[in-house]
Amino acid sequence: MKKRKLKMGWFGWTMTWVVVIIVIASSLFFFNVFHLDIKSLFQDEDLVGSTNQKDISQESMEEIDRVRATVGSENTEISRFIATMHEFYNNTTGYGGINNLDWDEQRGQAETVIDKIEQLKTEVTDESLLVDLNHIVDIANRISDEQDSDIVRDLHRYFHDLDIALNNYTTFDRIWNVTETLKDIE
Repeated sequence: MKKRKLKMGWFGWTMTWVVVIIVIASSLFFFNVFHLDIKSLFQDEDLVGSTNQKDISQESMEEIDRVRATVGSENTEISRFIATMHEFYNNTTGYGGINNLDWDEQRGQAETVIDKIEQLKTEVTDESLLVDLNHIVDIANRISDEQDSDIVRDLHRYFHDLDIALNNYTTFDRIWNVTETLKDIE
């Protein structure tokens, strides 16, 4: 019995290339429409290149619970603000958004951060939280002057860690170890 070779004539090859080109063009169109970076599919920009991130142990969770019960419960208004800001930065920097920031939106949000923290920090008595809030204001001030996504990433990490420390934010598996409030977490 003779084996038959499959012949793809010019029509078969043409159709194959048409399908390949359509798939590539559709993908590029999709990433362009949603302002996504193809690299974001293969890596989480917030996790790459950080030496400060820490995995959370059971002992660390107990310390976080202690901080929530003390610092978090004493600062409910700033805690709500931190949760709101963390959600904003999750929405604008997650899933590759850090590579395609709307700088007008980021500058506007930085101004809001500065104004609100300056207003609320007069009620804060915890020294470590005050240090963190002052660092956040310093970082937010830099956003007005510099168009650097690393600055926005740093701001996001502060809000992430403080949301863990002060609120019941549980959708995390690590802290970034940038705050004074959680500096004793191992």
